[in-house]
Amino acid sequence: MEEIKIIENVTITPEKSLSKIQDLFDCVVVKTSFRIEDFGKSSQVNGNEEFIEKTKKLIDEAVSKLKDGGLIYIYGLPNYLSFLGEYLSYKKDDFSYLFKYWIACELRQSNPDRNIPSSHIGLLMYLKSKSKKNTTPFELNTKFERVPYTFCPACKNHTKDWGGKKHLRNPLGSAISDVWSFQNVELTDEIPVEVVERIVRLLPKEKKILIANQTSSTFQIKKLPKSKQEPSILNEVNRVVEGSCIDYLDNLSKEYPNGVFDLAFADPPYNLAKNYSTYEDDIDDQNYIDWCNLWLDGMYKNLKPGGSLLVLNIPKWSIHHFNFLSPKMVFRNWIVWDALSTPAGKLLPAHYSLLCFTKPGGEVTINYETEKAIENREYCLRAGCINSRKKKGDDRKESLSDIWKDIHRIKHKKDRDQHPCQLPTKLMERIIRMYSNPNDLVFDPFGGAGTTAVASKLLQRSFVITELDKHYVEIAQRNLDRIVKDDNSGNFTYKREGIKQSKARGIPKKIVEDAYLTFCESNQRTYQLEELAIINNELFDLVSKYTGDVKKLISIAKRKLEASNQLSISE
Repeated sequence: MEEIKIIENVTITPEKSLSKIQDLFDCVVVKTSFRIEDFGKSSQVNGNEEFIEKTKKLIDEAVSKLKDGGLIYIYGLPNYLSFLGEYLSYKKDDFSYLFKYWIACELRQSNPDRNIPSSHIGLLMYLKSKSKKNTTPFELNTKFERVPYTFCPACKNHTKDWGGKKHLRNPLGSAISDVWSFQNVELTDEIPVEVVERIVRLLPKEKKILIANQTSSTFQIKKLPKSKQEPSILNEVNRVVEGSCIDYLDNLSKEYPNGVFDLAFADPPYNLAKNYSTYEDDIDDQNYIDWCNLWLDGMYKNLKPGGSLLVLNIPKWSIHHFNFLSPKMVFRNWIVWDALSTPAGKLLPAHYSLLCFTKPGGEVTINYETEKAIENREYCLRAGCINSRKKKGDDRKESLSDIWKDIHRIKHKKDRDQHPCQLPTKLMERIIRMYSNPNDLVFDPFGGAGTTAVASKLLQRSFVITELDKHYVEIAQRNLDRIVKDDNSGNFTYKREGIKQSKARGIPKKIVEDAYLTFCESNQRTYQLEELAIINNELFDLVSKYTGDVKKLISIAKRKLEASNQLSISE
């Protein structure tokens, strides 16, 4: 990779701006202003309009220095970063500014004020493009900029569970994801050198980069008065309600205007064209945001004072959720669920945003101590390894922060129902234990397969979930019916009956993959099917029966060859 030239590193003051810089850059990094003491604090953003406006002006100057196809990174506290991201998304000039990633930078934990400890500071990435439809292409050097593999000290396997696909692993390391861990880097009011260096290394070839440091503005923390309203008690609980969550919440707020829920959690459709049973998950962006605002407002209205509202979504939409909720609620944490994703896009989109707000006016429940000690990340999360090392007394822990790496998405069919985006029960149990107490009332507007209801019942909370699709209502009710109470202990237990695995047909994928990858490696090139038909009839027959994606297999072979050549050069 050729040298990347940082020709400007500017500290913004009232006397100095970017307006006098004449060059155009391939990348601009804006470090917004914040105080160390505000990191990890709960807040409401009202009263910070002047700070937000000053920062928007800096962003206007920054993007004016970007070339078409250039990238702007904005580094700052989650408390206000969403306002800047939404501003860029709606900004109108001769260009469009397209959301690419919310990169969660994990730094050394700080002390909170009644929140869980904070490790997360945000790094927004937007692309400057002449058109939204015909997006200007951009590059990131993710081919060779990778994260070294780590190995479990107990079982000696890779800490990342590859699900039986070790032979497809890139020898250079794991792909760069949208969660950047710098655990040994202490938070200061400057952007860490390690973050800047990674941004630089991700830029291919010779690029010009501008770094702008904002130091003249400060975000303020605002406290809210106590509520004088007495919450209500809902009579009909432990229900799966078939119908629109918006209609249900609207009717409920009219009947119980002071709120009934202790915890409201939402995991909505992500507008990614997922295959739901009846719901079309591919509506226009603004229509999707407007629809989300309706049920978010309904959840807010039906919370008791002091109640918690948590919403899970991809970062692109979480920015808009944050901006809608923050004027009327108290922001607690922008939790990053690093859920072990599959490769896609320039960076691996590994995480979901879990926004945590509380309704002002009442006592807040955050049972951090119940979840504080989690598995140390130096270990792998394979069940066999966990059981084996714990029997030997090898059980080091680390403290839970606002970046959750110890819970992965459901990977196996046996653990899920017929639903495209089912959450792991372990995730819901953590949320419910942390943000509610026994006998509290938990609400979920998108009940799906009933994970929230099941977790609530197991943890002795009451629940109400709504679900528009009759098919999922039936699945949720069946799952609830599988919960039984132990007569001796009084505890509830649940036995899952997930989707049955179908018997494998044809030749196992691994045999085909190993044969093709070995052939490519021995000849130091990849082969299309037509070529194999001419030079290797046996391998052609084998690959022709491959039940996976042949194009993806060829791409993996190409990547492995490039990685091997890169390793040879470095040695």
